[in-house]
Amino acid sequence: MNSLAIDSTAPAIVRAQQPRVLAAYVAELRVELLRTVRNPGIAIPILIMPVALYMLFALVIAGEGIDKDPSLGIFLFGAFAIMGMTMPALFAISSGLALDREMGLLRLKRAQPAPVGAWLFAKIAAGILFCVIAYLPMLAAAVWSGKVALPAPALVAMSLTMLAGSACFCAMGLMIGALVKGTAAPGYANVVYLPGCYLSGMFFPLPQSMHWQAPIWPQFHVVQMSMHAAGTGAAKFQFMPLQLSIAACVGFTVLFAAIAFWRLTRKG
Repeated sequence: MNSLAIDSTAPAIVRAQQPRVLAAYVAELRVELLRTVRNPGIAIPILIMPVALYMLFALVIAGEGIDKDPSLGIFLFGAFAIMGMTMPALFAISSGLALDREMGLLRLKRAQPAPVGAWLFAKIAAGILFCVIAYLPMLAAAVWSGKVALPAPALVAMSLTMLAGSACFCAMGLMIGALVKGTAAPGYANVVYLPGCYLSGMFFPLPQSMHWQAPIWPQFHVVQMSMHAAGTGAAKFQFMPLQLSIAACVGFTVLFAAIAFWRLTRKG
């Protein structure tokens, strides 16, 4: 009888706890968002620099070239959008996680009666949300200027593809934050961020002798995915089959996440 009574009340207990579990996830996410916004060293570059660089280089400096070759406008829009999405996914997550580890906050969270992994969900969700926040001003500038010659369905597909590709950089941010100290995290993030932007050929053509190394950078594959999503308007910039780029992004994401989880489960 006792076992039957316990079995009958278990679903009711689970249903009663669901709002509290959801509230815990929401609270973690809110705190993580406030933490990032209140850090001017992260918030200002994330919210201002990407759209400012896009408007300067893609709309002003390369404006005449885009008028002659509309596909160039699509490529530059994708390149600067991915650059802008990379920053919050990489810098905000790596710095926040590394500081939490260094101050012992992860051990404190594990000792609290909170859902397992709520802090991890909050960091990833905040990173993706800031990717969207960094991307929307560039999208508005591109639509307003008319420098992206794409129909609405192709522009939506391109946007969703780049947002999905940001998961790779979120995983990279987790890996860096799990491996290094808080004060060193921005430096290590720059070590992979800046070379990846330039050596992947995001902003200018690479010489033939450097083509071999472009596919080792995740940025290259996210750009290729976005160019395929753009369709025939960006066909001249589709250098790799879509299936290979998707497989590479998935592989990078799994590898970075596995290293991060291995490190966090060992020492936290």
